Amino acid sequence: MEAVISVVMQFCGEEMDAYGQCVGQNPKDWLTKCAELKQKAADCSSNHPAVKKINKECSKEYMTYDDCLKRNPENVTICVEALHAFMNCASKSAARIQSAYKTQDYEPNQTKPLS
Repeated sequence: MEAVISVVMQFCGEEMDAYGQCVGQNPKDWLTKCAELKQKAADCSSNHPAVKKINKECSKEYMTYDDCLKRNPENVTICVEALHAFMNCASKSAARIQSAYKTQDYEPNQTKPLS
């Protein structure tokens, strides 16, 4: 999971922090109060090739987690298992991406087409 966080935070740390703070400050109605910040974080992260690759490889796990959150906005702890499945997938994908960057002498903050 560390690799995923590193990739996302490097490019979208400000947006992710703002969204996370909003969710923490609005535990009962975060879904509506934080919708704009969620969209900003999603827009930011979806623009980087490495994150696009993670999203593509883990879309099933993410959709399961996102659907769970939408069905259980007042009890998100129900979604922990789905979150773990997404995090495991994303970690494996990010590790492969970081390995590819290292093999090609790219730094993680450089954009490079990923197949």
